[in-house]
Amino acid sequence: MKKLFSLFITSALMLCTTVLYAQVVVQGVVVDSNNDQPLIGANVVVKGTTIGSSTGLDGSFQFSVSKAELTSSPILEITYLGYIDLEIPITNDLIESEKIDVEALLESSDIALSEIEVTSSYGIDRKTPTTISNVSTEYINDYAGTQELPELMKMTPGVYATKEGGGVGDGRVYIRGFAQENIAVLINGIPVNDMENGRVYWSNWSGLGDVTAAMQVQRGLGASKLAINSIGGTINIITKSTDAKRGGSYLQQYSNYGQFKETFAYNTGRLNRDWAVSVLYSRTDGDGYVDGTYVHANTYFLSVAKEFSSKHSMVFTAVGSPQKHGQRDQYLTPEDNWRYGVKHNKDWGYYTKDGERQVWNMRNNYYHKPHIALNDYLTLSDKTTLNTSIYASYGKGGGSGPLGSYDGIYFEGANKRDIDGLIPWDKIAAGNAGISSKTILRNSVNNHSWYGILANLNHNIDQNWALSFGLDARTYKGEHFREVRDLMGGNDWQEAFKYAVDGDGGRSKTRTVDPNSTALWFVKTPATNRIAYDNDGKNTYAGLFGQVEYNDDKISAFLSSTVSSTTYKRIDRYNYIGVSNGGTAIESEGVNIIGYTAKGGINYNMSPKSNVYLNLGTFSRPPFFNFVFTNYQNVVVDPLKNEKANSMEIGYAFISRNVKLKANYYVTEWIDKSLLSGRIPAPGGGQTRAAVSGQNALHKGLELEFQAKVGRDLSLGAMVTIGDYKWKNNVKAELRSDLDQSITTVDVYADGLYVGNHPMNQFGALMKWQISNVFDFGAQWLFNDKLYADYDVFDRDDPSAAGEQVYRMNSNGITDARLGASFKLFGLDSYLQVQVYNLFDNFHWARGTDTSAENGWTVGGVNYGTDGVGDNPFTRDGRALKEGFPGWGRTANISYKLWF
Repeated sequence: MKKLFSLFITSALMLCTTVLYAQVVVQGVVVDSNNDQPLIGANVVVKGTTIGSSTGLDGSFQFSVSKAELTSSPILEITYLGYIDLEIPITNDLIESEKIDVEALLESSDIALSEIEVTSSYGIDRKTPTTISNVSTEYINDYAGTQELPELMKMTPGVYATKEGGGVGDGRVYIRGFAQENIAVLINGIPVNDMENGRVYWSNWSGLGDVTAAMQVQRGLGASKLAINSIGGTINIITKSTDAKRGGSYLQQYSNYGQFKETFAYNTGRLNRDWAVSVLYSRTDGDGYVDGTYVHANTYFLSVAKEFSSKHSMVFTAVGSPQKHGQRDQYLTPEDNWRYGVKHNKDWGYYTKDGERQVWNMRNNYYHKPHIALNDYLTLSDKTTLNTSIYASYGKGGGSGPLGSYDGIYFEGANKRDIDGLIPWDKIAAGNAGISSKTILRNSVNNHSWYGILANLNHNIDQNWALSFGLDARTYKGEHFREVRDLMGGNDWQEAFKYAVDGDGGRSKTRTVDPNSTALWFVKTPATNRIAYDNDGKNTYAGLFGQVEYNDDKISAFLSSTVSSTTYKRIDRYNYIGVSNGGTAIESEGVNIIGYTAKGGINYNMSPKSNVYLNLGTFSRPPFFNFVFTNYQNVVVDPLKNEKANSMEIGYAFISRNVKLKANYYVTEWIDKSLLSGRIPAPGGGQTRAAVSGQNALHKGLELEFQAKVGRDLSLGAMVTIGDYKWKNNVKAELRSDLDQSITTVDVYADGLYVGNHPMNQFGALMKWQISNVFDFGAQWLFNDKLYADYDVFDRDDPSAAGEQVYRMNSNGITDARLGASFKLFGLDSYLQVQVYNLFDNFHWARGTDTSAENGWTVGGVNYGTDGVGDNPFTRDGRALKEGFPGWGRTANISYKLWF
């Protein structure tokens, strides 16, 4: 009897224990409520506990919890940065089951963000049949520090970012071997590439990283419906919209080379009558890493949103960054680098002015470009929406440089430096004293006004088919002239009008410093105080686009086409005095050029985790303004040829909870390319620019991207790029002198040369480890290989040297690392972070120009081209590095951020 009783008691206790500790598996997926895109790293916990999990690379999660604990707190709490927190109640019936399946749809806390993403043609994995890579807000916060916005894309396959000369905002980005003139940059769906030359001046957007909510790199022709410069790819930047959550933040950061930045941001949250306001202000001051550079910059951002109803909302945004910064414009030779180091800058020296010895840089950039947009999002019916953006942008500023001669030799001659390689400003000023200046600092001013409208009508025919139509219209006027910035000790400057077509035309020749010569606000220099040139470029653009899409569970496909009309006109007040004054007409004829794009793609979801895609496209773009009027006059080039590109891409992706793998192969053919070099030394003295037209190229390559989550606390990533970029023909180059605006033509034997200044092979790896609830650590490594220098037009005019390959710069591997700590300060969330860039201080050339080995530079008294030196870093296969920009050495940044 006792044995039976003991057995009964034991069985009862085991049953109670089983019931008490019975487990429930909670699993599911967390996605964006607008586009079903999985949200990676969202936190899912049982409310009031630490029991839970974070979502994987496919947005899924899974964890176990006892029935008792879930009964005690039957609510799942789901949080994700930039989204509204979600709570899901769990019923008793579900708790009694062994498995609970959850599909959580999170809404963005940014009002109208989803509409902006639609307008921007933001790509979606397993749906958009193009190659896309997202740069997460988390990654931007981890690695931004003192880096430029382009550098935050450097771990993306096919992307190469450099600091260029090293001035703040002077960085450049390349995609698949194409420079940023051939990369479309969109901000909230609006193109911001310069309408005259296609360039993007990142210094005009120096605070953009502070207000970026999402950034996506679409390589190749991309998913945008617009007729834009996306030969290499599209950089799609979406700024923070007006946040529905109330709160703010304050950030301070310091670099080890003397740069300081602070940022203040605040969101009102949703106010009465569905208004919301977000504001941001940041200030950057201090020295640059490169000698003689500095920065004084401010950034402002305002976003005001109003929801009139569930079917109608409007968002007004304004962003601007008035700034001044010193630059390094001239390349360093290997001799310069050996003698003075990577920080050396040929563009500055000391100048005693008003009794004070000052750092004096001849290359200064100053600009203010406010960008204002009003976005209207209207749901016309259950199937039809209309999104419209009206925008305006105004630019004021320019850059400084030398004008005149220094003892009869061009101002930038290397033999006119002191023993430290600096400009002897006091000596120059002494030579100007009491007379009209022989040498001055001038400003090259580039003001502009830009207005546009972008309208997109989307109609869902049924659950599978959709149509989009739209209008993209812009008008642009750029004002270009020079003015005296500093007379450098002289009385005045005598403008000779020596090379003006109509001569001086009775105009006064005496010029002085204009009081508005460095103003960032919108005041004008009068025509009577302008020098060297004074002209306007007008560009009127109108484009129509259309797209048809098909989507089901397995297949998504699109066909799109655009047609555009571009009209150029040039107004020249310097060369010509006008017919009424007995001279030549000031205004050119209008030049109208038609462009088009046609592209399509298909994606097939082979399984819930695997998909393949294919896209094809063709592109015809009018030449940039600079190649329509190429001789500093109103004479139109004949014949005019559109640049053309044909592209093909095929890709595969595998996305599971813990692994994401993407692979693709592409071929892009580029025909009738026109390009304009930067300033290069001319053989006869002074500097020149080389204008090349009719050049063809073939770019092809393989790209891989990998991400993995190892447990809850460790994330890994890797990327590989294997590329091949070659010029395919010989061309002629026009050389345009900065001294006298003369034009000469030379033959350039470029057929078979590698495209320079972009590594063809890249290998990268990165990791992030959440060490504890307080500390997190991250590191990334990027190896660049097969980085070739640009060819020099002066060194490629000999047919006997045709096919001699350009100089290959040494491979380099750069490591960055960071450590962060989260904590409470006075009850407020705080974050302290230290970032170190180029951790091991590896020397490398970021870009450069090559020359023949016989012309190799002397380094440490040895001429590596002619002295029979064997293996050396400056000569390879008969070619030598002529000059270039070295990459930065090791730098560090510390920052502190507080949320309230």
